[in-house]
Amino acid sequence: MQSMDRRTFLKLGAVALAGLALPKPLLQVQATAHEGPAPTSLGRIILWRDAVREAPSPAATWVAWRTFNEIIPLYGAVVGAAPWPTNPVWYRTHEGYIHSGYVQPVENQPQTEVIEEVSPPGFWAEVSVPIAEARWQPTSPYVARRLYYETVYRVTGAMQAEDGSWWYQLHEGLVWGPGGPYVPAWSLRRITREDLAPISPARPNKWMQINIEEQSLTCFEGYRPVFHTPAATGLWNTSTPLGEFRVLYKRYTRRMIGGEGANHYDLPGIPFPVYFAPNGVAIHGTYWHNDYGRRHSHGCVNVPSQAARWIFRWVHPPISYNKYTQFSGADNGTRVVVI
Repeated sequence: MQSMDRRTFLKLGAVALAGLALPKPLLQVQATAHEGPAPTSLGRIILWRDAVREAPSPAATWVAWRTFNEIIPLYGAVVGAAPWPTNPVWYRTHEGYIHSGYVQPVENQPQTEVIEEVSPPGFWAEVSVPIAEARWQPTSPYVARRLYYETVYRVTGAMQAEDGSWWYQLHEGLVWGPGGPYVPAWSLRRITREDLAPISPARPNKWMQINIEEQSLTCFEGYRPVFHTPAATGLWNTSTPLGEFRVLYKRYTRRMIGGEGANHYDLPGIPFPVYFAPNGVAIHGTYWHNDYGRRHSHGCVNVPSQAARWIFRWVHPPISYNKYTQFSGADNGTRVVVI
C-alpha cells in the first residue's frame, strides 16, 4: 500500500478543491499518511460483479465477490495499485479492499418530513437512501424502477396508503407524461429554493474550462479559479467536442436514453444537466460509475453529482425554481472552453 499526502488524495478522490466555494460534502476529505476517510459511510456496487481483495491491488487475492446493487460499508480510502493509470483509489470495507471506480458512494438517510399537500407544479427532491423503489401504485407489490442515491426528480403529488405511509408521485426526471410512479416519501429529500440559489450571480466574466487531457473541469471568475472537479468526458468514438461554446440551457434533471445494443442506456434522474453544444452534450451528475479522470461517456461531461449541482447554480442563465428548463439568450450563457 502506498502512502499518500493530502494533495494526492484530493487529486485522486471524488472531487478536488481549487477554490473556497465547494459545497460542504465535498470538503470532508482529511487524509492521513496512509488512509483517508471514505467519502461516505456506504457504497453501492455498480458492476454486476466486483471483487473485494485482501490488499488494494488488482493482483491481490480476492476474498469475496459483491454483486450489482449490494450495499457495503466503507471505512476508509487508500491509494494502492491502479487497475488503470488514472484511478489508484480503493475503499476499505469489512472484508478487504474494493476499487472505487464502480462503487457509488451513498448514505442511508431516511427523511421524516412529509409534504402532504403538493402545490403545482410541485417541488424538487433527491433520493436520500441508496436505492428507492418506485411503484405505479403505493400498494403494488411490483417495483417499476429502482432509483439511485442523489438522483433528482420533481414531486408532483402525495398520497397516503391504507397502512398510513406517505408516497410521492414523480414526474420530471422519470416520465414525460402525466401519472408517474410513486416512491416512499421517506426515501426523498426535498431540495429547497435556498439549496438551489444562484452562486455569485452578479460576478462578471464567468467561464469554465474542460481539459480533455487532464479530464478535469475548472470554473473561473475572470482569471481566478473558484471551483475544480475531476471529470469523465466522451470516449474516443463519441468524444466531447473541442472548441468554445456557451451554455445553451439547463435543467434540474433529465432521463437520458440512447445508444444501441450493448451500448443502450436508460438513466433516469440525472442531476443538474447543463447543455453547451447543439447536439445535446451536457455537464451533469453521474451515478453509474465513480471513475473520474478517464473517458467514459457518449460525449457528455460526467462529474460527481454534488459538483454538478454547484456548476448548475453557478452558470448563467439563472433558472426559476418552478421551471424545468431554462434557455439562455443570445450569448448570455456562461462561456465553456473545451481544450
